Order: sequence, then structure tokens, then C-alpha cells
Amino acid sequence: MIDDGIRPQLGIIGGLGPLASADFYFKLTRMTEALRDNEHVPSVILSVPQLPDRTEAILSNHDGPLAPLRAAVATLNALGVACIAMPCNTAHHWYDRLAADSRAEIIHIGDAVVAEIRRSLDRGRVANLATRGTLVSGFYQRRIEAAGFELCIPADAEFQERVDSAIMLVKAGSIAQAAAETERALHLAQMAGADVALLGCTELSVVAASLGDTDGLIVIDSNAALARASLMRLGFGVQEARGLPTVPRLRGSDRLSWRVAQQAS
Repeated sequence: MIDDGIRPQLGIIGGLGPLASADFYFKLTRMTEALRDNEHVPSVILSVPQLPDRTEAILSNHDGPLAPLRAAVATLNALGVACIAMPCNTAHHWYDRLAADSRAEIIHIGDAVVAEIRRSLDRGRVANLATRGTLVSGFYQRRIEAAGFELCIPADAEFQERVDSAIMLVKAGSIAQAAAETERALHLAQMAGADVALLGCTELSVVAASLGDTDGLIVIDSNAALARASLMRLGFGVQEARGLPTVPRLRGSDRLSWRVAQQAS
């Protein structure tokens, strides 16, 4: 039994990947309206980086990640948490089965993102920068269209290649290069007519604060959206995130200027 004096309210299934989990907790902390330590959310992070690859499982049509995800949910329920956050978009492919087994509410990152989009505009075209697994799963497409927004899917194959590259670079710790790849993908999304670009992989959330001027394109950070939803669900005050860490800009041709990219297209 856990001592009630240290019982967490929020359980976090982390490690999918580790930098994305750290980014989520940092944003959760910076977005909490608090003046002292004891005004923050009592929480526990269960880091499970050994889970099978979520995208590979979806594309291969198997449920390899489900059993360890269920074990993680059960562990957090045993600690008595009120809510569970899972800062991994692709893992939400198994959301319904995980939620069915959980006493604690599992906050759906897709619902959090749609609420965040609605804070910015009433209608428009949304491009999703996500893993191929998340796209095949389809939960974002269903939620975005149900909310009255139009999907924007860039036809250029380079778009998804840039997204995939950025995600893998974050996992490898190459944050500056990942930011550059993300900016290129955002440029392609805007050229395809997107009003909103969703960073629909929490690896991309890691580089959100490092992106240059997006020239009017609204960028939605799924980790920040999940952090906001977690705080609101638990009754904590929310402030805009401040002091987010950024990576230094690369020099010369290593970093493509947003406006230069537009002129070159």
C-alpha cells in the first residue's frame, strides 16, 4: 500500500521515447499555475522504454505493445492515480482497450489536441506531422473531421520523409538537426494549404520551442496539449508555458530559413 501522504494524482506512462516524456513533464511543470513546490501536481512517471516499437506493430498488424501497456496502466492504477497521461501519440492506437481495463481515466491525447486547435481557430485545414503508425491508426483523422476541420495531406512524398527523419533524429539525440527537418516538413504543409500543423508525435514536441518563424502557420504541440488537458482534468490552474528550452540555431545551409524555403518553392 502506498502512503496517502505521497499518493500521486497523475500517472505518466513514459519512455516512448524518453526525451518526449521529459519534454511532457517539463511542460506540465511550466504550465502549472504555482508559486511553490506543494502547488504542483503529485505525479509519478513510469518509464517503459523497452516496449516494442509501436509503429512497427501497427504496420505489421500485431498487438505486441498492448500487454506491456496494460501492465503499465495496472501499475499506475495500483498506485491510486486519478488520471493517466501517455505522452506517445502512436500508443493511443490501443487506447480503447487500455481505457476499458483502467479505473483511472486515461486522457486521450487526440481529444486534448482537438481542444487545443479549437483555442486557435474555428475552422481550417489541419496537417498532421506524425508517425506512419499513428496515421494508419486513424484516430486523429476521425477526431479532426468530427470537430469540423478539414484534413490537409501534402502529396509530396518528401513531407513524410522529413517527418520520419525528424522523429528518428530526436530519438538519437540530434535535436538541432531534428528541428531543421521539422521546419522543412512544416514548410511543405503550408505549401499544401494547411492552416494548422499538428506536431502529432511527441518526439516533435521536443523541438517545438526551437522552430523558427512559421509565417502564420499555427503549430499545435501535442505534448503541451496533453499537459493542459491533464492539469484541467485534475483541477489545477493553467498558465502559458514559459522558459522552454531551445536548441541553438545552426549556421549556413544546415538550417533552412522559413522565408528562404518559401522563395525557393
